[in-house]
Parts: sequence; C-alpha cells; structure tokens
Amino acid sequence: MSDTIRNDKDLHDRLADRITSQADEQESGARPHLRRSRAGLDRTRGRGTMAAAVEGGAERILQAIEKAEDQLHKHLHDVSRGVRVMGENHQRNDKALETMLNSIVNRSRAQDAVRDGGGIGKDRPDTTKEPHTVTLEWKPGMTRHGFERKAKALQRLGEEGQLFKFKGKTKDYRDPKITADYKGALENLIRRNHKDDPEFAEAAAQAARRMEPDHVNELQTGGPDAWRNLRMLDRTTNYEIGTRQIRPQIKDLPDGNPIRIDIKWWPDD
Repeated sequence: MSDTIRNDKDLHDRLADRITSQADEQESGARPHLRRSRAGLDRTRGRGTMAAAVEGGAERILQAIEKAEDQLHKHLHDVSRGVRVMGENHQRNDKALETMLNSIVNRSRAQDAVRDGGGIGKDRPDTTKEPHTVTLEWKPGMTRHGFERKAKALQRLGEEGQLFKFKGKTKDYRDPKITADYKGALENLIRRNHKDDPEFAEAAAQAARRMEPDHVNELQTGGPDAWRNLRMLDRTTNYEIGTRQIRPQIKDLPDGNPIRIDIKWWPDD
C-alpha cells in the first residue's frame, strides 16, 4: 500500500477534487504553472495527517498525469510516423493501448482530410474581413492556471491568424472516438506506469477521468479535430471558455471571420 494513498474513499475523493482544480498544468509548455501549483501545496503542508496525505498524493498525481500525457503525445507522434510503439510480445493491456493509439492517429488523419481543402470557414479564415475580438474572462470556479494556459494559447493562435468562425456545425465534424480513446490511452499509461502501486494508479486514473481532453484551438474557431490539438483540462474551465464565453460571441459572425482574443481577469485586470 502506498504511504500517501490509503484505502480511504474520502481521501481518494479529496485527492480527485484537488487534482481537478490543479492537474490541468500538464501541457509540455506549462512547467512554470506546474511549479506554482506545487508552491500552493507547500503553503498548506504540516496541517495534519489527512492534509499531509492529500498534499503528498496530489504532488505525485500531478507528476503521474504530466508524465503520462507527455508519453501519450510522444507515442502518437511515433505512430503517426509509422514507428511501432509496442513490441511483439506485448501483454493484453499493451495491445489495448496500441489499438487506441492507432485509432487516434487514423481517425485524426481522416478528420484532417475532411477539413483540409474545405475552403474559407473550413481550413482558413476570410482575410477580407476585419478580425472580431472575443473576450475571455476568468471567473470563480475556473482554475486560474487552466484558464491562463487556454486563453493565452488562443490569444497566440489569433495573433497568428489561425482563429476564425468555423463554417457549419462542429458536432457534424467532430469524431468523439478520438477524445474517448485519448482519455482511455492516458488512463492506460497511468496504470501501466504505476502497476506496482495499484492504489495510487487508481487515484491518478480517477483524477484524470474527471478531466476532459480539450481542443486547444476550439473546433468552433477552426481548430483541427486531431490528437495534436488535444490537452487535458478541467471540465469547468473547458465548458466555461468554449460554451459560455466563445460560442455566444461568435455565433452571429460570418463564416470564416477572423477572431482575436482579449483576456480579462475577474472582476477587473
């Protein structure tokens, strides 16, 4: 049994809650945010046995999810280049992972084929139109680091001319099997990495299940429905940014209209 993860449902729930609010720091470019999350844990250390267990477990889970998602992107990159990830004598779990990796890559390619060459509003903006500014605002309930990472990524994409009003309904373009397999492969890697500590593996997998694979560049703003555009994000921040904030601000724009992003912190910058 792990020293920090005990067979205690309440402890596991508290770990999952903590990770839901912090574990979106896993993107490879977000190491400073991860360090700040760890600094936040440091501020509450020494406040009792349960707190110590939660903090120690949260630290390990942050590292476990970070490692697994980095591995997942490397494996997907290798598969996309035709490199076989698993050996000939792989076990059942490895075979399941290999199947998911191949599915993610093949389905991503199919989605790229649908999008590429689609014209204005599908694979490129209408540069004859003036950019429309969308304001993203942090609100209580959203993770600060998750919001910052997502908002700044969108802001950069807007400056690069990659954000525009997508033509058509995103639900008709999206392949839900890609995100389902992405999440499944991540959980598989977490369990594979920690097979000698099944209780910890379960706590980390549970935390990952409470997050969502997020399209960094939203489908509604012209992002590809492909693995390279996915990173795990907590559900509240994902829903708030995509559904509650971006969608109503662009729904009446012409197809292909370029988009720029302004970032606002609550209540004011």
